[in-house]
Amino acid sequence: MRKVSILICTFNRPELLRKLLQALAPQAGLHESTVVVVDNGTEPSEAIAAAFQKDMNIVYQRLAEPGLVSARNAALRLALARGPEFLAFIDDDEMPETGWLSALIERLEESRADFATGPVVPDYAVPPPRWAVEGEYFQASADSYRTSNLIMRAACVPSDESQWFRPEFNFSGGEDDEFLSRLAAGGAIHTMAEAAIVREAVPAARMKRRYIWRRGLRDGVAIAQIISLRSTSRAGFAAGIICRAAQKLGYALNHLFWTVKSPWRFNNAISDFAAVGGIVLSTMGVSIAFYGPNQRRRPQEVGHA
Repeated sequence: MRKVSILICTFNRPELLRKLLQALAPQAGLHESTVVVVDNGTEPSEAIAAAFQKDMNIVYQRLAEPGLVSARNAALRLALARGPEFLAFIDDDEMPETGWLSALIERLEESRADFATGPVVPDYAVPPPRWAVEGEYFQASADSYRTSNLIMRAACVPSDESQWFRPEFNFSGGEDDEFLSRLAAGGAIHTMAEAAIVREAVPAARMKRRYIWRRGLRDGVAIAQIISLRSTSRAGFAAGIICRAAQKLGYALNHLFWTVKSPWRFNNAISDFAAVGGIVLSTMGVSIAFYGPNQRRRPQEVGHA
């Protein structure tokens, strides 16, 4: 049996957390597993975690510090203290399909890679609009760098905690893409775990153009932050910002052009225009919180913490 820690960050989603832990219980029992739950929501979910202690080993931490990165790094710290070989990540609004954890572990072992990501498919709360289905807007392929369906070898986590999830992304998101991209740039090998599928809850609030705009805006802010971290000079930063903003603008205009034939692409244009806005606002020093107690949206609209 392989020793694995399953990391969950949760924020005001008690019923979704309950369903997730219920689905994880039989899978965790097939391995030497510890489920780490870090909760920085406004209402604690300790009672929910405690209810599953008889089914699996759960470590619960109530975290006062707000923000997504704060929760990610706290969970990582707790998980590594247990000495696991593998670290598996899943979001509090997701449900793993049967065999998810075993599929992740098997893929990592057979490929000898350092980390693997699996696909995320939507679980709609209400019948989805046509654009959501045709544009596959709420799906994530197995080649995307994200912690919503991830396993990694504990040995490839940097020993220096300052090189974990970066605090610059605490309230914007994008920390998982930046972290995994940095590991890959440093030589870590990535593979895809197509058989390890999770289903993400998509509430009605997300199937609106307001959500599309805000998600695009969030992506733009994250893009600007990544460029800032990777730039070694002001000229390099300016060039990076201009190139990425122009690229997103080009995508938006292209989507608009093809909207007549494919109406769903209008929503992609909205997202790309918003991303340009996020890049510009972030460059101007405007702070926009998408995660944490000061966020200007309901927690179900974007994602975790």
